[in-house]
Amino acid sequence: MPKQKLIILPGWGGTDETWKDFTSIASKDFDVQVINLPCFGDEPCPDTVWGVEEYAEFVKRQINKLTSKPITLMGHSFGGQVASYLVANNPELADRLVLSGPAVFRPKKKLRRIIIGAVAKTGKWIFRLPMLEKADVEVEKIFRRVTRSQDYADTSGIKRDIFTKVIREDLSEAVNKIKIPTLIIWGTKDTYVPIKNAYKLDKLIPNSKLEIIKGGKHGLHIQQPDILLSKIKNFLV
Repeated sequence: MPKQKLIILPGWGGTDETWKDFTSIASKDFDVQVINLPCFGDEPCPDTVWGVEEYAEFVKRQINKLTSKPITLMGHSFGGQVASYLVANNPELADRLVLSGPAVFRPKKKLRRIIIGAVAKTGKWIFRLPMLEKADVEVEKIFRRVTRSQDYADTSGIKRDIFTKVIREDLSEAVNKIKIPTLIIWGTKDTYVPIKNAYKLDKLIPNSKLEIIKGGKHGLHIQQPDILLSKIKNFLV
């Protein structure tokens, strides 16, 4: 009997290499494939500024090339944002969905958007302004809290423009359209995507199951791959 296909969409900065520990053990039970998203791994950045929709279309094209079915689609963090959008709008593409700390809810506060937009346009030199120079370290700390990610500082060019765009795309309304069985997995110590989002998402997706991993952080596939795999296997049985 052929193994079920498990397709993984990594989070921002993640690749098939960062998922190697998980895929090595998961391959015993599944036919595992990690799709590197454009700008990461061996996939170059697009020529234009993509949003979640464009990334979802890219993944859709990759999935349509596959012949093995059924498919379980798994998304982590940003990959979970893309997977959620994709399945909400293309329910026929996957049989089941697994979301690990997905970044589906994005902040709408004006101050956060203003700071993100200002730094995106001016660059880090904004911290060299006289009124901010002495407070450089504190200002950067505030900025990191506001964006809720160090990823911004690690990007440049069109990749930074893409990052700035996707972190503004909230899927609160889209996730309600997800009808396939969905497993939501969250760590209690996730400092990137707050655990309160897990309960919110569980309420919005009609056919969902929530699993909370005590002591788990954002990168469960790195820190607790065995536990993560056991939750997925139990869900698919």
